[in-house]
Amino acid sequence: MLGKRRAQTPSTLKLLARSVRFNYLESMQKNRYWHDNDPVKTHFFNALQALFPEGERFFMDSARDVRDELGKGNIPPALLEQIQLFIRQEAMHGREHDNWSEALIELGYPAMEMFDEKLKRDNAWSRKNLAPITRLAMTAASEHFTASLAHLFIYHRPDLVEKAESPFRELLIYHALEEVEHKAVCYDLYQQAEGSYWKRASAMVFVTVDLLLRLRNRMQYLLEQDGLWDAKHRRAMRALIWGKDGIMRALAPFLLQYFRPDFHPWETDERRDLMERFREEMDLIEKMQEPSADAA
Repeated sequence: MLGKRRAQTPSTLKLLARSVRFNYLESMQKNRYWHDNDPVKTHFFNALQALFPEGERFFMDSARDVRDELGKGNIPPALLEQIQLFIRQEAMHGREHDNWSEALIELGYPAMEMFDEKLKRDNAWSRKNLAPITRLAMTAASEHFTASLAHLFIYHRPDLVEKAESPFRELLIYHALEEVEHKAVCYDLYQQAEGSYWKRASAMVFVTVDLLLRLRNRMQYLLEQDGLWDAKHRRAMRALIWGKDGIMRALAPFLLQYFRPDFHPWETDERRDLMERFREEMDLIEKMQEPSADAA
């Protein structure tokens, strides 16, 4: 009997680098707790998104460095084009999340800049001390984490998006769609570079633990700054992340798939369901696109 065919990136896949701009500060000034009027949920997203700008620069550098190390002649043309568009998408994401973080600083959370500077130093250290293929393994694992979040938003916890006010709701949907579109680019590049299974598996463990620690530190700071780092809000934070219906419990099955030796990110395709569930927001996003520059 023939074995099950391993999933692969769709041959018809088209990545689109959408360029949008939102006014985060104005919305925060109207309602500081823009996610369901809940400071814990709001600061979960404020903390999570603050990891993205430097994270995405790390991802872009990793993809470029392995691409250049391999040589463009040794990479399939379709994958080369996807790498280029992945870099453009991540550049746009970084710009928007920089603006979000700047709004938080202006709103009264100045240490968010300190956290960002620490990430910059860590990225500079890693580029100097870690091989490109190791950084790409970390990037591929991180991309699976963010694609799993998009999967969660669509099928299991749509309330995490639907209860967010505009423009945060639209930004989360826009980002989720593009994370799904490019979820296999760095994975496929890693495979093309003949990266090992054990390196990519250990990278998944590292980036998950690292992300959760950095997320917690930022959440604690944001809640402390609001005078809300008390037993009630700490319990609410634990429940949101680790509770029965918590984000990490819901994410766990998708994250664990990554440890299968035959895993591929395109075993699921969330694009159509995401666009159908969030059609109104997607229509707005498509209308407000700006011409995007080539960031590669």
